[in-house]
Amino acid sequence: MAVCISFINFKGGVGKTASTVNIAACLAAYEHKRVLVVDLDPQCNSSLWLMQPQAWREHVGKGRRSVYQLFRDHINGTHVFDFDEAVVRGVPRREFPLIASLDLLPASVELLKIEDQIYQNKYGQFFSYLYKSLKPHLSEYDYVFFDCPPNLYAVTKNALFASEYCVVPYVPDFLSLSGFQVLAEQVDAFAKRISGYVTGRKPVSIGALLVSHYRAVGNVFAQAINEMEMQLNKFKAGELVAAEAEILQPYIRYCVAVAESTDEHLPVVLHKVNSIGAQDYFQLAKAFDKHFQSLT
Repeated sequence: MAVCISFINFKGGVGKTASTVNIAACLAAYEHKRVLVVDLDPQCNSSLWLMQPQAWREHVGKGRRSVYQLFRDHINGTHVFDFDEAVVRGVPRREFPLIASLDLLPASVELLKIEDQIYQNKYGQFFSYLYKSLKPHLSEYDYVFFDCPPNLYAVTKNALFASEYCVVPYVPDFLSLSGFQVLAEQVDAFAKRISGYVTGRKPVSIGALLVSHYRAVGNVFAQAINEMEMQLNKFKAGELVAAEAEILQPYIRYCVAVAESTDEHLPVVLHKVNSIGAQDYFQLAKAFDKHFQSLT
């Protein structure tokens, strides 16, 4: 069965989607893993990073072949969503798949409507919709990555319910440090609340942190990482995060090639394989795989 991992952070601009897309691409292309990226953000950033805009628009078409339809079926009691029709195999694609073992379940902007629709039926097990629909397909993959919106609302809770672990990308600064405590407390509270509904697997916990936009200038970033390590050890002692949680290395250095790769709709390892961004994500993917395989 796949290892299901949610990439979450309350803050935007911390490298959440970049980490999801580029680690997934490296695992699939270089570590021979079968990886599914599930885009749960109505901004559709993962989808548009791995698909060209026209191909994405034609594919999702009013949300039918996207995660929006998955949620809509559960809310309305319909059966329109078809995983095999919705998933895009071998992304990115040009005339042929560029990474054969990397698949995408895309988002559509209609996801904006889902939060209100879910909470109209808030007494149901709304947090299990995603897991129920994906469960029959988890054996097809080694990893399933959920690229979550920057909040902890209903859609993100679906990702957490479906996941064994979550990964927190962050930029080492004071605001990230202060926000991490709130995030850890919220994830832990949710895991305890739904533990009775999780059978045959353990509730989600924070399993790793990733450092993005790192710059070795002065000691500001090094000090911030040291403070985050102390915070992480404190949370381990209080059982707010997994006992094995780590800040994975290498840190992802600021690299303009990563930003450029979004315009090309390619992971950075396909856009500029010799860039420091590609090198960092390649090494991080190896460390990521080793870390999470040791936990399962």
